[in-house]
Amino acid sequence: MICVYHGLGSYTYEKWYKEVFSPFEAGLHSGEVGGPEVGPAFAKVINTTILRGRNPEAEGGETVAVFMIVPNENGDPAAKGAREAIQKFFVDTGPGANPFWQEGRDAGWVGTDLTQLTYNLNFFRGANPKTGYPDDWKKGSGVGLYTVGLKIPYEEWVPQFTSPESDQLHDAAGIYSDIVGPQVKGSEFTSKYRGITVAHVHKNLKQAQAFADKFNAADSPPFDQIKDLVDNPQVVVLEVVKDTFFPEYVNPKLIPNPLLNA
Repeated sequence: MICVYHGLGSYTYEKWYKEVFSPFEAGLHSGEVGGPEVGPAFAKVINTTILRGRNPEAEGGETVAVFMIVPNENGDPAAKGAREAIQKFFVDTGPGANPFWQEGRDAGWVGTDLTQLTYNLNFFRGANPKTGYPDDWKKGSGVGLYTVGLKIPYEEWVPQFTSPESDQLHDAAGIYSDIVGPQVKGSEFTSKYRGITVAHVHKNLKQAQAFADKFNAADSPPFDQIKDLVDNPQVVVLEVVKDTFFPEYVNPKLIPNPLLNA
């Protein structure tokens, strides 16, 4: 999953969606959106989620985010190189920066640097047993995107995360779905430890913010153990505006889902 977010400049969310994202969304599977180099890659996207959140550092006071699920070559041989092409498209500073993002700054719909985090979907919590995939995220759901360097082996951490005690904690926080996996090459996250990302999907934004506040404070059980488990935690809280699954672009071999459904 490729997760990209940035603060807005002078644009409101509504103006950004109408003038910037909506045309992109309409042409997503045309093979042309973004230009000839990345258009075929965007055409491989099988799910998009549009989100928004508060951002006091941005002129417009808001963050906009787009999460995209794109298969790798193991899931769809025809998608080989698609993830890397999309990651390259979202480079907004430094060598290889896409001039499209400077145009956005000049126009007012980009107000901060972009953040691009990419991870492999290793397992889901809350998957629909009939499909093997989580149901579409509901409008108004709150999403906490947690990216950390994991100080213990991933294989040791997964059973802890999927334990009955962990289930109780997540249920009490209103979390109805999780998408979990390791960071991959090309993601902007840095740590000397193995990077992982967890997307916690709550029933509403208030629950997502409350859970993030406890995580960030790390001063009460079980959150007081966080400093011993993770390095360089990065957390962003967002609200789901729209979640769209494109089953017609999914390789049939991906259904039923072969991933672990925890």
